[in-house]
Amino acid sequence: MKAVAVGDLLLPASVFDETIRSASWVTAYDSFDWDVTKKRDELRNVVRRMETGGSRAFLPTQEELERLKDAEVILSHLFTIPREVFEAAPKLRYILSARGGVENIDLKAAHEHGVSVIHCPAHNAIAVAEYAIGLMIAESRNIARADRGLRSGTWIEKYPDSAAIPELRGSNVGIIGFGTIGRLVAERLQVFGAKILVSDPFVPAEAVTAAGCEPVSKEELLRRSDFVTLHGRIGAGDPPIIGEQELREMKPTAVLVNTARAVLVDMEALYTALKEHWIMGAAVDVFPMEPLPKDYKLLTLDNITLTNHRGGDTINSYIKAPELLLQQFDELLTTGTTRCLIQ
Repeated sequence: MKAVAVGDLLLPASVFDETIRSASWVTAYDSFDWDVTKKRDELRNVVRRMETGGSRAFLPTQEELERLKDAEVILSHLFTIPREVFEAAPKLRYILSARGGVENIDLKAAHEHGVSVIHCPAHNAIAVAEYAIGLMIAESRNIARADRGLRSGTWIEKYPDSAAIPELRGSNVGIIGFGTIGRLVAERLQVFGAKILVSDPFVPAEAVTAAGCEPVSKEELLRRSDFVTLHGRIGAGDPPIIGEQELREMKPTAVLVNTARAVLVDMEALYTALKEHWIMGAAVDVFPMEPLPKDYKLLTLDNITLTNHRGGDTINSYIKAPELLLQQFDELLTTGTTRCLIQ
């Protein structure tokens, strides 16, 4: 089969080349980098536009369509794949996407043209899981605040949570969303000695129990958890997983962590909850607008740790993605199915 890889600034075509070119099923191979992602300082806006605008956020050029016209397999990361790609590539049978979300692919057109899609939610799963736990510790143990204090010449003795600083050992950690990342977070927190509560309507209670965790409703999770970390998804137009009501249900000593999607949290409600101390603190890595404006209200609060969407940003997250895709594709060719297949 002829394979064409489309790289970008985060996952260059050269990384695809190293893994894919020598695969046993490849009879012809081509690759190029997507011009839209050439500038690092514009990349965040490109990703945001793609995630909100879908496959038609950026339409392919004639040159790109020409490079893809004979492809039977397309490998990509951020590159948008609208209907025009399927119409221009009549031999196309498979799309292998090196990211978890598939917003950049027209799945309806894929179905109509008989094209199977494999995506790769695990490519940055370990990175995000580690980061979520890092944010729990950073916020509850005042790591960022202590650093800022020392840099400004202040030796801080009293912090917003000084009266109730927890350890992960013995804490109840509530995980909302028990997919790949949620499970990795649970595994790692169990080593710390935390008790894990899980709320996910799409995962059987038996699977949660088998992982050494306690399945509970979202309401019970919010009432009991010392930390709440979000690892789910919602559909377009769905209400946030965490809004005013949910924040009011949480413990006054609880910490909320969001490394998933900004839309999972009502940010206005979170600002109020932190300012009025409904909860002890929060740590957030994803925002409705990125980069943040200088007057963003959460920046005025001292009981929140903010980071600039770095959760999945490790060298391992990108360089291992083509290998993970290749493993899944080999499984599909051998058995007829694989875990992250969309038909």
